[in-house]
Amino acid sequence: MTQAQPSATPEFRRVAQRLRDDVTGGVYAPGQRLPAAADLAERLGTNRSVTERAVRLAAAEGLLTTRKGSGAYVARILKRIPRRAAALLRVPDGGEADGTREAVEAELRDMGLAPRYFPTVSTERAPQDIAGLLGVKRSGKNILVWETRVFAVPIGAQPTDPGTPVELIRTYLPLDIAAGTALEQPDVAPLGIRGRLAELGHRPTEFTETIEVRPPLDDEAQFLGLDTDNRVVQLTHSATAGDRTVEISVSVFPAHLWSFSYRWSAS
Repeated sequence: MTQAQPSATPEFRRVAQRLRDDVTGGVYAPGQRLPAAADLAERLGTNRSVTERAVRLAAAEGLLTTRKGSGAYVARILKRIPRRAAALLRVPDGGEADGTREAVEAELRDMGLAPRYFPTVSTERAPQDIAGLLGVKRSGKNILVWETRVFAVPIGAQPTDPGTPVELIRTYLPLDIAAGTALEQPDVAPLGIRGRLAELGHRPTEFTETIEVRPPLDDEAQFLGLDTDNRVVQLTHSATAGDRTVEISVSVFPAHLWSFSYRWSAS
């Protein structure tokens, strides 16, 4: 009679959990480099092979980041950032600005963090999937693309603190709506894209969000500091005014770093 083999040895389970406890329990500070593999193995009471496997697992879970030739480091943010969709879609009194920045800043502030935004604006040819969603032809440069890189830094951090990259946002607007308006300038961000669309007579009234989990693309992994075993959450958000989709935003989040909350009322 053949006995089934366990999926993981008790030794590995013990070591992996000990490493998790050390990281989340403050034995190592956020951003701190872990000891070299041999020293870490001695601390964990095991061999180097099991230790390296446990480190890879912790990196895949987002507790550690690994740098080739440098070692493993504790993630700078260990708690999940909540993304509450109801707050993000709320329009403040007056209806001029959306609540996106306010909601994100409140979520990070509760964790002792503050966001830093680095937007760029360009005119491009619509990718095939975006062209279909916006209902534009794929001919020439026909969309305005906002790319915003979002970092989180401790409140009161020095300007030189690079922070932790937490989100990559690409927002697509039809050029026939956006061209020749303030939407072409990065400093529109404090008011909000949705508010500017309302000023132009295209106030969004219906929103759709689609979420998928996937491996990061090369540029996403590089910006977000992810290992190949990590996953990202891609959230595709569309805003419709009347019978036309006027905005598509594709946000990419490290899957281990965010939680997503939705609320609705029964009809």
